[in-house]
This record gives sequence, structure tokens and C-alpha cells, in this order.
Amino acid sequence: MDEELRAAEAHIARLEQELLRLKDVKRELQTLRAEHDALRRSFAGRIATLLRRKKKAAHEPSEYERWFARHRTQENEITELRDRARAYSYSPLVSVLMPAFNSHDKFLAAAIESVRNQIYENWELIIVDDGSPKPSKLLRRASDSRIKVFLEKHHGGISAALNVALSHARGDWIALLDHDDLLEPDALFRGIELLQSDRFADLVYSDEDKIVDEHFAAPMFKPDWSPDFFLTHDYLGHFVLIRREFVDEFRSEFDGAQDYDLLLRIAERTRRIRHIPRVLYHWRRTPESTAHNIRHKPGALEAGRSAIEQHLRRRGIDGRVTIDWETHAYRVRRDVATPKVTIVMLDANPEQAGLIRERTAYTNLEIVTKPAALLDVESELLVFLEGGLVPVAQDWLALLLEYAAPEKIGAVAPRILNADGLVESAGLILLPGGRIRRAFAGSARDFRGANRQLQMVRNYSAIAPACLVTRRDLLQKLAFPSAAGLLEFARNRDLCTSVEFCLKLRDAGLRIVSVPYAELRRSTSPPGETTASCPELAKRWPEMFARDPFYNPNLSRERADFSLDEARA
Repeated sequence: MDEELRAAEAHIARLEQELLRLKDVKRELQTLRAEHDALRRSFAGRIATLLRRKKKAAHEPSEYERWFARHRTQENEITELRDRARAYSYSPLVSVLMPAFNSHDKFLAAAIESVRNQIYENWELIIVDDGSPKPSKLLRRASDSRIKVFLEKHHGGISAALNVALSHARGDWIALLDHDDLLEPDALFRGIELLQSDRFADLVYSDEDKIVDEHFAAPMFKPDWSPDFFLTHDYLGHFVLIRREFVDEFRSEFDGAQDYDLLLRIAERTRRIRHIPRVLYHWRRTPESTAHNIRHKPGALEAGRSAIEQHLRRRGIDGRVTIDWETHAYRVRRDVATPKVTIVMLDANPEQAGLIRERTAYTNLEIVTKPAALLDVESELLVFLEGGLVPVAQDWLALLLEYAAPEKIGAVAPRILNADGLVESAGLILLPGGRIRRAFAGSARDFRGANRQLQMVRNYSAIAPACLVTRRDLLQKLAFPSAAGLLEFARNRDLCTSVEFCLKLRDAGLRIVSVPYAELRRSTSPPGETTASCPELAKRWPEMFARDPFYNPNLSRERADFSLDEARA
């Protein structure tokens, strides 16, 4: 708790400094506003206003808008897709639940129309107005028999409204839509299309973006199901299709994070969670929405934290949940024992080994620098560490052990910084042909782009060998059954060897985790390769290299920096 309190106090101090700065800015703005008003009333000012209006009308599409225009379903495709949908052997009814309160008529009309325009036609839209003082007139004249409207007399909150909608739902599948957002015309179609070949899926989610000043922006290109990433925030978001039997209720004590609470409970019951890497949902960013800024609804942030804590208790995990005030993402702090740890540094000199011990708060450890000593190691937890890496903070090892201990996790890595303080690797990205790239290489360590993924605990398909934490029994059972094999791994840990081990862990049902809060920095230039090509591994794991599940296929394959792939056809 002391650490969380210090983080909160530091955050408050930064906010106070920002407040003082904003007060100065406010005074300057008041002066400028007076000057601006005087100018605007002049003849030259009126001409400038007209020119600005013309410029605004001629909006230049952004890079993302141009990309999205090429990749969304085109108008001339709709008839063919609708015919295909009508021929599906599995055509379940989908119940779209829409809670509404003080709805903006223009936005509500657009949201309803986005459902009516769905290519897949077997749906029902259930709208529940949650006791608005003046319900929208649109709710009293539904023009489609598939639209059901219920007007509640009292305001019960979003979960209460969703539960009313759920009680009237007849569908085998549930979808969620906010009253001011939009579905792409093929949203339901893509979900049902997936179910034609994957009938046992229980939850389907898609990529999304935001509507900012009536333009599409801020896309969120998501990884496939990433359990540890999901505990940092509700990255599934919308659009989601959920099998009806998994939607029992929305709980009012989690209002603001009611979807997150539901999805956490679903994740405890199934791993049949599927991802469609297409933008199918558009969040409308308004001053009142969490899509605009989570800080505008602090109760939602606290509700999410509470939902994760209950999720941990149900799973029997000892720990607590804190809020990272820099990103407003969650951090799960597991309570772990202090087992003996062996740090293997066969390429380090005594001085480097001493520096690691000096800068590590965790004391129950030994450091092995000679090959012969490795054969006698009895520690269950092993840390393979390259010489020349220096911890940024003393708690680095304790942070890694929080994730190395759980049974379902096979390997853990910190964030590695180069000698210049830039990111060397946060994980590895697998690409077609056996190519391997380091995630976020060259980015600033405080990079907030790519939906803050560099700043959050996250799953990867593989991690770099510079610092790799794993359990000795996993190495010996899955990769190197003899002590000599263990020594071979310690001596020859190139990228291909590390990736091979991680893929074997994944085949065994184990996860690979990157922990950005634990950092090591190189004191000199890196001795090893920054990229690699492992064609033999691509032959053995063709699906993983064809499409890395933790790297969205819409992102750049050349840079592996989570930027948009402009070259993708």
C-alpha cells in the first residue's frame, strides 16, 4: 500500500503543478479572447471566419480514415454478403441490447439506423430508456418490428437497464451497443460468419475506433485473447457477441464497468474467446463518455478495479489491484513467497555479477557465472540474464516473480532498454517466413501510442533471451531433459532458441508475459542480434508465423512498432 500511496501522491503533485500552469494559461487566454473578440467584429475578422468555415468543410481525411475507407466493407459488396448470410446453415437470433438515458436524438437515430442496416438480418434490438426526464421521441415510433422499446419510470442505472433488456431478449447470442455509438453494416455478419466454422466459440470481439468531431479516429487494433493484458483494462470493449448462457446478469455495484465485470466472469468459465481483426464498432467520443476520458468518470475506474479484485478472489489468487496513474490502467500485484532464485550469467564477469546483486532488493538468490556450477543448481526459478544489463530499479526481480510463479505462465521478461534509454525489446513479434522482430524497438520508454500497450503487462508469443525467467522443471520437461541440455540453453540463447522454447511452452498451454514495470538497461551496446530469421521454426509452427496471435494483422510487419500497415492491400 505504501507504493500505491507514493504513486498517488506523486500523481497529485504533478496535477497541482499542471493546475498552476493552467491558471497562467487561463489568464493569457482571457487576454487573447478579448483581443480575438475585437478582431472578429472587424471586417478582416469576418473574412477570416468565412475562410475557416470553408477550410473546415473541406476536411482532409487522416491517414487512418483513408486506410479505413479501403478496408471497410464496400457498398457494392453488401448484396453478395447478404445473400451469403441468408444461406448460412447456422443463423441464430442475435439480441442487441441498448440502454439509453437522456439520449441525443441525432446520435440515437444514427445508432438505431446502424442496426437496421445490418447485413445479417436475424436480429432484434431491445432499447431500454432508463427513466429519462424526457425520453427521446424516436423511442415512441419504432419503424421496424425487430425493434423493441421499453420506457422505465425510474432511473435505475445502466446495469438495471441492461437487465431489463436482457429479460426481454429471445436470442441465442447477445450483443451490446451504446445509444450514441455505431455498428459497421457487417458487424453481426462477421460474427456469425466466424461461427459457421467455429461453432463452439462462446465470445467474439472485434477491433474498434472512435468518432471524434464526426470523423473516425483513434483505432484500437487488438491482440487475440490475452488473459494478462485483459487484467490491465477491458480491451475487449465493443463489439462483442456473447453466447446467451454466459450472460446471467449485469451487476449494479459495477456500474460504469458493468461490461468488464461480466466479461471477467465469462473468462473464468471459458477460453473459447475469438477475435475478428476488423474495425466493426465506433465509439462516439463526447465530453460525457469514458471514450473521451476515463477521468471524467472516476467511479468507472474504481468499479473496474473492484471487478478485478473480485475476479482474483474467485480464482483463489492472493493479491491486490492498483491503478497506474500515468496510464489509468490496472496493475495486479500478486502476493508471492520468496523462493530461492538462480540468476544464470555465463557471459558476465565478477564485476557485472556483483552489480546485479547490489542493485537487486530480492535477497534469496544466487548468481551462477561458471558452467560447471549450473549443473548443481537446485532452484526451481531460473533467470537467464545477459551480462551488461543493469536493473533500473531494485524491485525488478520481485516484479518478475509475481508473474513467474503462477502455474499457467511459462516464461516472463522485463522491458529491455538500450544504452540510450530507448526500448530494445518489450517482447518478440513473429512474422511470415520465420522473421522475428523486437516489439516497440526504438520507442521511448514512456511511449503512450498504440493504446498504451508498451506500458501494460501483456502476453506475447515469445520473449527475447536477454532476460528470461522460467521454471527449471519446464525447461527440462519441454526442451532440455538433461542437465547438459540446460547448460546448452544457457550458453546458446539466441533469438531462435528463445522463440523455440516459448512456442513449446505455448503448445503446453502456458502463457508468455512481458512486465514493463520491471526494467533493465544495457550499460554498453547490445552484443547480440536485434532481428532474426528462423525459417525452420516457421515450418514447425506455420500458423504462428503466418499470424502472430498477439500482433494484430492490420499493423506494420516491417517495423513491429504497432503502427498502421499502410502497405497492406
